[in-house]
Amino acid sequence: MKISRKRTAVLLLASFTMLAGMHAYFRTVIIPAQEVHAATHDEPRGNLSDLYPRWLGTKEFLLQHRNPYSAEVTADIQRGYWGRTLDPNKPNDPKDEMRFAYPLYVVFLLAPTITLQFESVQRLYLFIAIPLCILSVWLWMRTLDKRVSIVHGAVAAMLFLGSYPVVQAVHLQQLALLIFGLIAVAVAAVDYGMFVTAGVVLAIAMIKPQTTIPVAAWFLFWALVGWKDRKKLIISFTATMIVLCAGASLLLPGWVGDWRAGASSYVGYTAGVPAHVQVVFGNNAGAVIGLALCAGVAILCWKTRNDLPSSDRFRLIPPLILAVSMAVTPLWHEYDHMFLLPAVLLIFSWRDEFRRLKPFAGAVLLLCAIVFAWQWVGALMLTVISIRFRQFAETWQILPWLPVFFAPSLVLVSLTILCPGLRNAKWLR
Repeated sequence: MKISRKRTAVLLLASFTMLAGMHAYFRTVIIPAQEVHAATHDEPRGNLSDLYPRWLGTKEFLLQHRNPYSAEVTADIQRGYWGRTLDPNKPNDPKDEMRFAYPLYVVFLLAPTITLQFESVQRLYLFIAIPLCILSVWLWMRTLDKRVSIVHGAVAAMLFLGSYPVVQAVHLQQLALLIFGLIAVAVAAVDYGMFVTAGVVLAIAMIKPQTTIPVAAWFLFWALVGWKDRKKLIISFTATMIVLCAGASLLLPGWVGDWRAGASSYVGYTAGVPAHVQVVFGNNAGAVIGLALCAGVAILCWKTRNDLPSSDRFRLIPPLILAVSMAVTPLWHEYDHMFLLPAVLLIFSWRDEFRRLKPFAGAVLLLCAIVFAWQWVGALMLTVISIRFRQFAETWQILPWLPVFFAPSLVLVSLTILCPGLRNAKWLR
């Protein structure tokens, strides 16, 4: 569909305004409020970079031959991340010890940066992460909808880079942004039949296994069913994982046990934070709904096992897996909701279905869209208000966050309403 120049200009200007508004909201409302809170409650506040523990652990391991999982390296990490070592006797000190909680083979990714100053590493992160985000948006759009225009791609990229989860991830220098990009590359590679590339990239993305495993498991199962034509995906993934794990074991024998201990501690920090479905629907009902969602995805994956990557049902699976994962996992942060983007783009690719909806379904979908869009409107509004009424803006700073919190439910409801498979039996045969 050809877009008029006037409409194009309006879309691009509005998207850029939302992008700028969200970044300004973090700089003028969120961060100042956090700094005031930390100062008045004697809370430590260092560089707060999630990249720092991985980078320092890698540097100490490769240059000083120190175990990155050790208590001594953890103390060094805390001095940089929190500004000082944490004191368990201080009630306001964070519970998260910021351990080197990643698989050891992450050092292969960060090794080229260990001779740089951390400030340079932070700039390098932005130089890589932001273009990768833009590329990821384009790859997802092209994979899900071949009709996508450059204008739609530019609008989607600006809204993505200006969304609450991504802006938070940028400020934290979260490796999740890189994992998001790697998964996008892997999905696009499968779509184009580049199975070796897909396998290698999926294996590299396993530096955050809790995020990558659901998608990787689907592609490996699909490749196993069609072994004759798709075996390169399994072989390349397995070979890459063997190289990564074997290389890490040569450098530090027994690292798996240390990593599991660090990961267990991390799970302990988040204990008591329920899955999204349990927060929304309660513990018991949420657990039932979560099981139903997982069962539904498993059934759909089984029915899709012989489908080609070009089929509509196949294209549904990766976005659906990522969306359901965000809804049922108990280990989540706001920035993880960036992985809902593929489902949002899939919903956009089905926009022609909207006019065929019944009034009630259309109203629900419209309400979901309005709530989802509130993050940009609320951020821009509070940024403007903070110019004259900073205290008011800081008091109500949670407003743009609310739609992000409900995002998994909004996305899954929208998919349910629009998914042609729910109205067309041949999708479920």
